[in-house]
Amino acid sequence: MKARKSGAVAIFIGVLLIVIFVIGLVLRRNPAAFMTKYRYDFALEQFCAFCANWWLPAGIIGIPLFLISLITSLVRESKEKE
Repeated sequence: MKARKSGAVAIFIGVLLIVIFVIGLVLRRNPAAFMTKYRYDFALEQFCAFCANWWLPAGIIGIPLFLISLITSLVRESKEKE
């Protein structure tokens, strides 16, 4: 039971880092991608600035973390079914 929870946490953190990576990559190519013309949102601007600054480390850590934890979770489930 504990192994399942730790695997789910690793998958969640991996997905979160992948989301930061994708948003940062989009902002790197188009800095005004998430901004609206007539509205200013401070929280959105700060989140976009965070993603733009940390997109590469998030991708380097997040993608392998997600894949490894997903594969180990699938292997563990297939062994439990047998």
